[in-house]
Amino acid sequence: MNSIDTDFLLIILRSLLERRPELKVILMSATVDANRFSRYLNDAPILTVPGRTFPVETRYLEDAIELTNYAGPSEATRQDGRTSDNDDDEITSDKSGIPSKLPGYSPSTRNVLSTYDEYAIDYDLIVRLIEAVAYDPQLSRYSNAILVFLPGIAEIRQLNDLLGGHPSFNRQWLIYPLHSTISSEDQQAAFLIPPPGVRKIVLATNIAETGVTIPDITCVIDIGKHKEMRFDERRQLSRLTQSFISRANAKQRRGRAGRVQDGLCFHLFTKFRHDTLMTAQQTPEMLRLSLQDLVMRTKICKLGDIEETLSQALDPPSSRNIRRAIDALIEVDALTTGEDLTALGRQIAKLPLDAHLGKLVLLASTFACVDVAITIAAILSSKTPFLTPFGAKQRADIARLAFKKGDSDHLTTYNAYKAWRAVCTSSGRSEMQFCHKNFLSPQNLGNIEDLKAQLLSSLVEAGFVQLSVDERRALQRYRSTSRHRAFVEVPAHYDTHSENEILVNSVIATAFYPKILTREGKGWRNISNNQTVSLAPTSVNKGTATAKFLSYYHIMQSSSKFYNAHSTSIAYPLPMVLMTAADMDFKMHAGVISFPGSVLRFAVRDWRAAVALKVLRRRIKEILASSWKNPARQLSEREKEWVGFFFAIFDQKFEKEERIRQRAAGQAK
Repeated sequence: MNSIDTDFLLIILRSLLERRPELKVILMSATVDANRFSRYLNDAPILTVPGRTFPVETRYLEDAIELTNYAGPSEATRQDGRTSDNDDDEITSDKSGIPSKLPGYSPSTRNVLSTYDEYAIDYDLIVRLIEAVAYDPQLSRYSNAILVFLPGIAEIRQLNDLLGGHPSFNRQWLIYPLHSTISSEDQQAAFLIPPPGVRKIVLATNIAETGVTIPDITCVIDIGKHKEMRFDERRQLSRLTQSFISRANAKQRRGRAGRVQDGLCFHLFTKFRHDTLMTAQQTPEMLRLSLQDLVMRTKICKLGDIEETLSQALDPPSSRNIRRAIDALIEVDALTTGEDLTALGRQIAKLPLDAHLGKLVLLASTFACVDVAITIAAILSSKTPFLTPFGAKQRADIARLAFKKGDSDHLTTYNAYKAWRAVCTSSGRSEMQFCHKNFLSPQNLGNIEDLKAQLLSSLVEAGFVQLSVDERRALQRYRSTSRHRAFVEVPAHYDTHSENEILVNSVIATAFYPKILTREGKGWRNISNNQTVSLAPTSVNKGTATAKFLSYYHIMQSSSKFYNAHSTSIAYPLPMVLMTAADMDFKMHAGVISFPGSVLRFAVRDWRAAVALKVLRRRIKEILASSWKNPARQLSEREKEWVGFFFAIFDQKFEKEERIRQRAAGQAK
């Protein structure tokens, strides 16, 4: 109930109830503050349905220390608990949850708590606690299936390695990591009930809190922390922060232990923190994530003034953040300066994508590279197909780099997708062997194909792709039947340029503008805010010496205060001048073309070249503007000439780049 979709739905529901008070609303959730929702929806009635769960005994950090006679973590554990290979780990609370007095507990427990670092992950205590539950005669009945809640994949990997090498957890124990980056096939094993005499431990993030249910869990060990995405509207960057969970989260977690019998839950934070410092509910996503989608929906639903409408939300965002989201959409050319939807914005609003990805697939329909664009959009809207199994990170990185193409993370993933598709459509080749060898998830690839079908259907419905009767039937069959490895077919004339890496990367840079990096010394500078940026460690452009400009999809801030750009692709000066929505300044006699604010400046040969570029840019923008207004419109002969001239520039540059690559490959041999 904390999703942005729900926040927006509540705004619409409240508006409907004000006009139609006779309407009835039914909301179902195990964690929301029902009274608060009722008041927001004009005192809607509340119906409480008790759950069918067994009682769960709840204990806290002080109880875990007392039970295990714990003397405190080793120095190695202190260091491990404070570090993360995800480089995104930061506790957002600064208040101490250690009580000054703790009656009823031994002096030893009070002494350990007095110096305890509650912000670290104490792996020693977790292992000792699992041992106690497993082998204590009074607790062993809870040890058939133990669920450990951890903040992220790094912590899961750390604890998995500790338990796997621990003598107490031999072959009579099964250990299952459960995380969204682990293949679905491997995750399924965690749901199986072990044979008699065998016990299991499931290591999971909050995916096991509400997203999935493991029915045989009898004991929960809750670290009390999770990671949540936060979007900084001011700096236009995302950040994954680690924070303490809310009381509603804690209740949901301990409830996982009471589905088949009486359960036991250890929260590894103090009862004082739970009762006094924890928030009642998790921070709503409307206050954490980008507001651009909400702004677009407000306009397409004709709900009135953007700021006034969003201020009526259950948890309204600040006026400043709403303003920044509006400004970002103006830069994309989805909104006018008067906050009305542009022709492009109206088309983007019809697609199940954010503004930048929506612009990407719409541009692709004009520039005949639809398959690569909808594949990239599907990948960025779902899970990456690349896997990083435990203990195989280096081999997985090598496998991913083997697909490198076009100085682009997007084209690299598209290349892997095409290789998978070729294997699936070739007789005598094994999909599972190919995916296993190349660290790819067939489940994620299949989900990408399903989303491609949805995006192609959206382009057809919007009029940007015209299908024959047979092609339309084939697409309908794909979407209405089980897939069995069927594939979406894009008509050839909408896909003549998907192999032109320069054109595709230029379309990506145009769609993602102003998300552009420019090389500065050995690093990169973000033109949007002039900040120094690093590239994500998994990027194929990490260490590149050829690219002067890169587009990116999003930036994440790490705990070390570095800004890492993710999903990057090489960008070229000429296409940026010709295609981006920015208001260019052509200084004819100076031979200089500048972006707004002079964030980028390019020199041209002479004033004649500047005039030619200005004219070509104007013609291309006119053609695009006409296509946004009337997607089904046929180009005039004159427009076809301009588009042909435009494509010729890219074809010549692509052929030149190919000759250079082939020459370099020959020299290498």
